Amino acid sequence: MAQKQAPLILIPGTDANGNRFDSFMNELMKQVGKKDILKINVKTDGTTEWTSSLSKKSIDPFIVISFSDSSEKGVEKQAEWTDIAMKKAHQLYSFDFYNALGHSNGGLVWTIYLEKMTQKSTSQMKNLITLGTPYNYLDSNANPYPNSSSLTETDMLRRMINKKGKIPHSLRMISIAGNYKNNGDGVVPLTSALSSSKIYNNISSYHEKIFDGINTQHNQLTENEEIIEYVVYQLY
Repeated sequence: MAQKQAPLILIPGTDANGNRFDSFMNELMKQVGKKDILKINVKTDGTTEWTSSLSKKSIDPFIVISFSDSSEKGVEKQAEWTDIAMKKAHQLYSFDFYNALGHSNGGLVWTIYLEKMTQKSTSQMKNLITLGTPYNYLDSNANPYPNSSSLTETDMLRRMINKKGKIPHSLRMISIAGNYKNNGDGVVPLTSALSSSKIYNNISSYHEKIFDGINTQHNQLTENEEIIEYVVYQLY
């Protein structure tokens, strides 16, 4: 019988490996208690390799999905590889529901996965949190903040909007953006990160959260204490 657990499954961004969330997970565990960890890497030929501290007593573990090809141009393929990783995760740990977190392009991977693969999935995503995900242009001049009502949309954003009806309506989604300087986190403009509103506007619950300050630079979003506390509050 499946365990009634909800692991937290994490996908890092471009050029990041399975160790990207190590510090983040350690900080989470300081607040929610020790968790077992499963790391699954999907190779370009679709095979997987993994490391695991799971046992039969594991409760709500952390599962990190990474890809041998984590390049920016491979985001759509990474969504397909996520399906492979999820099937492997189910072989190694039994669960009906899960929470998901994606940093940077990891949030795009989760979004494309939801729109393409989730209909045939054996488990259901309850909550999705994305951190500094570039749903739209990285050039802030294309969409100056806060004029989000008249966005110029990338082809990828338009494709995701067109398929948003396939995202489970029961999903609860939180889009986190950093405001380090010039209305962005130094890489992703606020209007890009918050273009998630165009995709996730037909689900059970959608929220946006902007964090300000020096520790909201793009690569530091997973190290930010306020963000970590916020994630704990939302998921635990």
